[in-house]
Amino acid sequence: MSYIFGHRGLPNVYMENSLTGLNKALEHCEFVETDIRLTKDNNLLLFHDPYINDYLIEDLTIEDISKLLEGISVNEIILESRDQIKGKVNFEIKTDKTSSNNIDILFQKVSGIANKDDIISSFHWEGVYNFRDIFTSEYGIILNSEDHLFEAKAMSNHDEKIYFMVEKGLINSRNFDLPKERTAAWTVNDENEFKRLMEIGLFGIITDIPDTMQLYKK
Repeated sequence: MSYIFGHRGLPNVYMENSLTGLNKALEHCEFVETDIRLTKDNNLLLFHDPYINDYLIEDLTIEDISKLLEGISVNEIILESRDQIKGKVNFEIKTDKTSSNNIDILFQKVSGIANKDDIISSFHWEGVYNFRDIFTSEYGIILNSEDHLFEAKAMSNHDEKIYFMVEKGLINSRNFDLPKERTAAWTVNDENEFKRLMEIGLFGIITDIPDTMQLYKK
């Protein structure tokens, strides 16, 4: 049976990637997916974009970010302890607009905080590959183009542990040949598409509305 992943928590109800939203989502699904970045003072920030108000996150301290986020508590998006999230997590390491040195630090810090049943994934395939031997959690790569399918298939042949977080349209490609038991599709918000992917037997389905989609799993 496929697992439901709450994409950035419950983004239609709570601030995306907020600790409140992630934990509320876990009342309806088995995993939550959250984006994670590194600040200037080496804190882990749950945030999708590389900028806040046109300022690059890796150049900002937590104090700076707190001042920029008007009306929002920065404590909602700082990950200081794995215990802050009460269930399984797919940590998506965000590396765009991030220096190479900080990418290494970010992978190491997330690896150190993740539980064994969590999944660390990224578009930065090289980072996943380089750090996979130190991961105590599961790990995977993210795909969003047809060209990625061929290289990912080769990787699946040599690594029986790696997961594949695949843009939903690629599942329909005639070139899709990845192990379904290690594939999660994103981002699925249509009920009929959700049910069809459930029938295929994918490992996971990532959705913005896990509170709704759980009804179709029963």
